[in-house]
Amino acid sequence: MTLASGTDDTASAPIADVNGRRRVLRRLRSGGHDGFLQKSGKFFTGTLLRTAAQGVLFVLLAREMSIDTYGLFVGVTALVAVVSPFASAGAPSLIFQNHADAPGEWARHLVRGLLLSLIFGTAATALVGLAAVVIWGAEVSLLDVFGLAVADLVAWRLIEAVAASVQARGRIFLASIVPALLHLGRLAGAAALALTPGTITIREWAVTSTVTSAIICLFLVWYGLRDAGRVPLDLRGSLAQSRSGMLFAVGLSAQTVYNDIDKVMLSRLSTTENAAIYAAAYRVIDFAYTPIRSMAAVAYPRFFETGRDGPRAALRYARTLMPRYLLISVPTAVLLVAFAWAMPLVFGPEYDAATPALQGLSALVVLKTIHYLAADTLSGSRLQALRTVCQIIVGVVNAALNIWLIPRYGWQGAIVSSLLCDALLAVLLWGCVVAALRRDPQTEAVPSSPPALHKERA
Repeated sequence: MTLASGTDDTASAPIADVNGRRRVLRRLRSGGHDGFLQKSGKFFTGTLLRTAAQGVLFVLLAREMSIDTYGLFVGVTALVAVVSPFASAGAPSLIFQNHADAPGEWARHLVRGLLLSLIFGTAATALVGLAAVVIWGAEVSLLDVFGLAVADLVAWRLIEAVAASVQARGRIFLASIVPALLHLGRLAGAAALALTPGTITIREWAVTSTVTSAIICLFLVWYGLRDAGRVPLDLRGSLAQSRSGMLFAVGLSAQTVYNDIDKVMLSRLSTTENAAIYAAAYRVIDFAYTPIRSMAAVAYPRFFETGRDGPRAALRYARTLMPRYLLISVPTAVLLVAFAWAMPLVFGPEYDAATPALQGLSALVVLKTIHYLAADTLSGSRLQALRTVCQIIVGVVNAALNIWLIPRYGWQGAIVSSLLCDALLAVLLWGCVVAALRRDPQTEAVPSSPPALHKERA
């Protein structure tokens, strides 16, 4: 691909946009059920591969690191996760939204997403380094922190933008495989470290993760751009879009806060052992949520398509998804409670306390299912600001509860805080959906005709 400064004057873009919108409208008029389960199954395959690689990597590092080192490592990676949404300035969501509006300009959407991810990812890496010095001081090397941060805040975010572009163009299975390659590469690196004598240190893993992530990232970015042709390197346009993208980023950051800040606070306000136990249980919850996450990832771009006609259309689509989501999430929560006794067998005898921790967290699978549907309904309806405000409120409440509960009750306090905050988020988000419906003048969401859509775009 050739990059040049200037404006995009591709003459065929308006025609491609109209044709793309016509395809969208045909899907919406048919009810939006064109192979959803089949697409979810394809995405689940790649997501399961990625999540399995993450899970095996998590277990491998837990067994090969000392529990103190591992607890500190969990704290650092959780800090990286809290900052990570800002590392892309909402680029994946912007790619989905822009593609729904202008399908023929996918290359420009991707290049802008890559630029945002590179610029904001570098800034986020510096921010994590400063925060690590404040939180842990000399307990952890700044070089190690930067290594772990670059791998997740730069390489991973660039790959995420490529995957979003591929998915927006309907290549579902490939979109799920692209992120999995990164985690498979990291797993291979960790396995190589495990074969060396002695325990794995944070320094060894930071270097391995950075090198592996950089190599895979460069390959996947090249692959994503190889069919793009001549695309303008529009830095000004990218930064202008970052203002909208930051709404997605702030919302995702708040979401990550109430998902991961408890691990950071456990490593600081309690003990590294408590942080390791809680992190092990939470990782299993994350793995168990994989089927729902796959379905939600497939449905997410469709919310932007249906949401063009207002919140009623987006809600109608969410209602078709709710029974399917609950049919999977409720039995999954029950199975987690029933088989939590296996935690010490998987992670080692030091993780006996992870059994009750997993049982306590199992309800999160159902709670996340409920509030994610409301959240995506708001995003697709172009009401991301409401979603972001709700997530910020819950993030602040979660941090306050952790400050109160963790020093007194350790990982038990973190579990109580997580359950209360996820339930609160569900109430707030669905309340915003109801309020949006009352303000919506439409009684029925009627899709606009393709000419009207094109005229609105112009």
